[in-house]
Amino acid sequence: MSEQRKIDFYPSPELFQSIRNDTELFEIFKKDNVKSIMEKNINEFLNRLLHEYFDDYIKELEGYSSHISKVLRDLKIAENTIADVINSMSSEVVFTDNIKSEKRDTKSSPKHRYFKTTARYGTLNIIELIDSKYLAKNPNLSEYICKMLKSYFSKPLYKREQIIFSDEYSAISECCQKNCIRFRYTYDNKTYTVMPYRIFTGKEQMFNYVFCYGLDEDGKSKNYSFRLSRMTCIQKSYSSIPYPSDIKDKFYLTKKLGASYAINDELEETCVLLTPAGKRSFKHIYFGRPKVDRNEITPAGNYRYYFICSTEQLYRYFRRFNPGEAIIEYPTTLRDRIIDFHVKSLEGYEDLTDNEQ
Repeated sequence: MSEQRKIDFYPSPELFQSIRNDTELFEIFKKDNVKSIMEKNINEFLNRLLHEYFDDYIKELEGYSSHISKVLRDLKIAENTIADVINSMSSEVVFTDNIKSEKRDTKSSPKHRYFKTTARYGTLNIIELIDSKYLAKNPNLSEYICKMLKSYFSKPLYKREQIIFSDEYSAISECCQKNCIRFRYTYDNKTYTVMPYRIFTGKEQMFNYVFCYGLDEDGKSKNYSFRLSRMTCIQKSYSSIPYPSDIKDKFYLTKKLGASYAINDELEETCVLLTPAGKRSFKHIYFGRPKVDRNEITPAGNYRYYFICSTEQLYRYFRRFNPGEAIIEYPTTLRDRIIDFHVKSLEGYEDLTDNEQ
């Protein structure tokens, strides 16, 4: 039997947009080609979701049904009535659409979509199981799939990432503080061998990060923080990496100050001078925003913000500001790095202009 089958379903536009959003947030793209770059691979996303979430979804439904049944039996409700109540509540209450819509009209009515099952995730077997066992209480396969999607989207983003990357999450969890792992990181397309220490979520509660320790190019101990969804081709490694004596302290500092930026060295104070416009940008640019240690107003009406965190986090954050809004006063190493970034950006524009003339 073919491992591929076309599955038709009819999600609301809001539900389908949520599918598109998660596909992009988790960077599930098709391979780039001449015609398209960063094209969302929704087929891959839906197959992953079915493969990773179906069993847990069934357990969630069974747990809910068991709880409601017990409550209704305690109230001496007839068994056939209990069955009808559970079916109705599962359909209308448990996993109602978590996506807000001001007003339903013809533009927001369900539209035909489809995906194809893949042998890699064994999703044809899951679909056939749904067909044979779970459609008695559901009018059709499309409605069942949409209910499962609504259940998935009722969870916070970091939980959804754990679902979509469940295999990777499990493989890393099993190795934490026990075995080294070797993997490819899609962000820079490099291969790393590290000892995973802890999986944790950032302060924004958006993504999962894996705090690890390994060796740098000079063979010196180095801490890393990798985003779960960017770790692929994970394998156990029998490499031996010395245990850093300060790893626990460095982990908690990383978790507290910025999940994306592993703390390695002793932290030093950074002073940033913000104009009123810079202060507004600091308020509005949320993701990756460093924690302010203290601040003061200058006689000229500007603001000095002081930070004690990763200089890499500060570098990546403040280079997003408009020119003149944020000036690094010290340390000079960070100030010079920001200057070098803008100089090279200008040189790139000048070179491009010269080459195109």
